Amino acid sequence: MSNGPILLTGSAGFVAPYVAARLEATFPGRALVKLVRLAPVPEGGYAVELTNPSATDDLIRTVKPGIVVHLAAHSSVAKANRSPSSVWRDNRDGSYWLAKSIARHAPEATVFLASTAEVYGSNLKHGPADETTPPMPHGPYANSKLASEFVFEEILTDTNQLLIARPFNHTGPGQMETFVVASFAAQLARIEAGLVPPTISVGNLDAKRDFLDVRDVANAYIGILKAADRLPKRAIVNVARGEAMSIREILDLLCSLAKVEVSVEIDPSRLRPNEIPVATASTAFLSTLMDWPPHRPIIETLKEVLDDQRKRLKVVVPG
Repeated sequence: MSNGPILLTGSAGFVAPYVAARLEATFPGRALVKLVRLAPVPEGGYAVELTNPSATDDLIRTVKPGIVVHLAAHSSVAKANRSPSSVWRDNRDGSYWLAKSIARHAPEATVFLASTAEVYGSNLKHGPADETTPPMPHGPYANSKLASEFVFEEILTDTNQLLIARPFNHTGPGQMETFVVASFAAQLARIEAGLVPPTISVGNLDAKRDFLDVRDVANAYIGILKAADRLPKRAIVNVARGEAMSIREILDLLCSLAKVEVSVEIDPSRLRPNEIPVATASTAFLSTLMDWPPHRPIIETLKEVLDDQRKRLKVVVPG
């Protein structure tokens, strides 16, 4: 692994602060350069639109990173379905110009790409996915993320190492309401504050998903990076707990933490076409690289997500 600085793209996103903290703790002697799309710019960082070829090339030529942790992407399936062209541009084209610049100016760099388990698509219907499960994505988000994988595989040099993580569902404080757990928590917080009637709008509660805490995902990303010397030049690693729970169970747990009684109503706009009934993965490969699975209880994560939404509303909930 090259000894140059660490470049972290998508530094303003949900996962990035957790990953940044782990990178700084794991590689204390290396500069961490944070990249955002728009101001404010982090200290010592840059604001660059990755779909701008010349700006991206200037960035990589200047930084000459030894490690690139590429988190920048549109990550919401719902937003992707509403604006597919922007998702294709950012997820595929941004990856293309970043890969071209890395190959030109940092040919020894290790590239860590945060992809998504959504790329497995319909093949998740056949049981837990492992890293050999063929992709069969649906929709602009999953397809654009798979395209970003192909872009890096095709363009990086033989001396670049490419580590692709395919995370399953994850949540934690700071997540946007376009994701199911944060959406439920935000609705509960507003109900507790008396801002809205005591009814939660939901989609398909029967779907089962493999949920992780965002901090465990960040730990997994670092574990994969630390294991780079034991991995081939091109590696794919699933990041999951290894067991699925229904969205209904998640909602029931959140409601048990709330201080109000609520009713539930189905919102047709929250239902996804081609919904996969169960999405989970084998964690056997990841378990060979680090201590896995994590031990953080899901109820602790859900409590922190709900408390985070309460803080945003400045809601004080009696004990």
